[in-house]
Amino acid sequence: MIKAIFISILILITCGSLFGQPPTNRYTEQLFTAVTETSNIIFSTNVPKPNPGGGFYEATTGYPLNVDEFSTSNVNLYMNIFQPAGDTLKKRPVVIICFGGGFISGSKDNFNIRSIAQELAKRGFVTAVIDYRLGMNVFDDALSMRAVYRGVQDGRSAVRFFKADAAGSNIYRVDPNQIYIGGHSAGAFVATHNAYLDLESERPASTYVWPQGCGFLDASTCWCQDQGCLDCVGDNRSFNGRAKAVFSLAGAIGFTSYMVNSTDPKLIMFHSTDDGTVPYNSGQPFGNISGWILGFDLPVVYGSLPMKQRADIVQIQNKFNSYNNRGHSVHEATSSTLYSDIVPEISNWFFTQLLLPDQHTISGKKHVCNSDLVQSYFTNQGLAAYYHWEVTGGVILNNNQPSSSVTIQWNINAPLHHVKLTPYSIWDAKGTQTELDVIIAQEFENIWTATSDIWTNTNNWSLLSIPESCHNIIVPNQGSPIEIILQSEQNYHIKSLSIGTNAKLTVRNPALLIVQDQE
Repeated sequence: MIKAIFISILILITCGSLFGQPPTNRYTEQLFTAVTETSNIIFSTNVPKPNPGGGFYEATTGYPLNVDEFSTSNVNLYMNIFQPAGDTLKKRPVVIICFGGGFISGSKDNFNIRSIAQELAKRGFVTAVIDYRLGMNVFDDALSMRAVYRGVQDGRSAVRFFKADAAGSNIYRVDPNQIYIGGHSAGAFVATHNAYLDLESERPASTYVWPQGCGFLDASTCWCQDQGCLDCVGDNRSFNGRAKAVFSLAGAIGFTSYMVNSTDPKLIMFHSTDDGTVPYNSGQPFGNISGWILGFDLPVVYGSLPMKQRADIVQIQNKFNSYNNRGHSVHEATSSTLYSDIVPEISNWFFTQLLLPDQHTISGKKHVCNSDLVQSYFTNQGLAAYYHWEVTGGVILNNNQPSSSVTIQWNINAPLHHVKLTPYSIWDAKGTQTELDVIIAQEFENIWTATSDIWTNTNNWSLLSIPESCHNIIVPNQGSPIEIILQSEQNYHIKSLSIGTNAKLTVRNPALLIVQDQE
């Protein structure tokens, strides 16, 4: 029994000890096996939706593609919210996802949107699929802009919903500073314009009071009402509805000039060159069917390629996943499955750009005297929420799990000595591990490397350490005279001292330098 205990202790000292939570790969892997869904949550009430305008094409297709912008009915908008099952994290990032359908069809119940939401939730995000108001006039390029603007207002209302929840009851335990938005096709238009159409001066003229033909053969003029500011429709208007980052699946933007500078939201895009619905470069949407609709008139938009080019110019952090054979459904492998790269790319982008803690350096003695085996190591406090320490060849003496410092008892007989640190952000995002190799010996050579300065400046020594009791101190020969000054309130013990030509060491009281091996 005693032998077994001794072997266990020896393994702990030699192979290492670690305290804190086990490493997790939230956001980079599917950490949760299941999600919970809360359905049909109202996030926007009594918002005006245009009424169908009638005509041949609406009657034939059943889609609201010839709406009367001047005639509206109030509706409520709903979302479904997905959360990782069993998750206990208190502050979680949110991804709002918008369906595609050209602003005339689709819903939050589309399988592909739900699939993205569920898979992202399994990786640790809170996600929401949302409705937004449908209805577009595809026969008037100015009026069609009102449909996009409505969708943008609704997307912003969804962002405000989560910000209001975080400021109030906090039912969904979200971080209001980490809300992202994305979508496919029209839903991607909603997302990109949420990020970059953020000024009143950028609003299309037709979103203000605007004329539309009405009556028999449109011989009369009716007036469409002002759609209001970006956050003037829907609930929770005291909050700002801009998201922090965007993903775009086959999306575009009205003008790339909306993208201004590096402080704008970060962006990841997916687009295929053979997309016939939303241009990969620039052009009119629905170019593949526009010739079949008499009077079809939509504005030119700018797809992922020019968005990428503009983002690079103004230094917006971005990533562009370009394909050649996926068509408009850049994310759908089949009618019921997603391409395997879509969710990992989205999740990893948000992780690396927004959730990953900065890389931490480990400070402390790398060269340890065998007579001084208890050492403290630390990192920059405040850059992470949690610090996971691991040690090889020693034991951790302070079992303070989230601490930015650690005290280690090194084992002189262990073959290797390492201290490792993995930081975690407040969103439980695992940072890059750093490692410090430690050398334990009876004595070290510590060489002066500066031309002239203070003894106690660690940067002046080859070991980057103030001389210690096991250090053989060497001041090499100098080409010109230098003076090294030791002025301190404490005593310094060193093993030996060798001073070359043209070098002078001045020890000022009350400092006392004790040399063990004096000739």
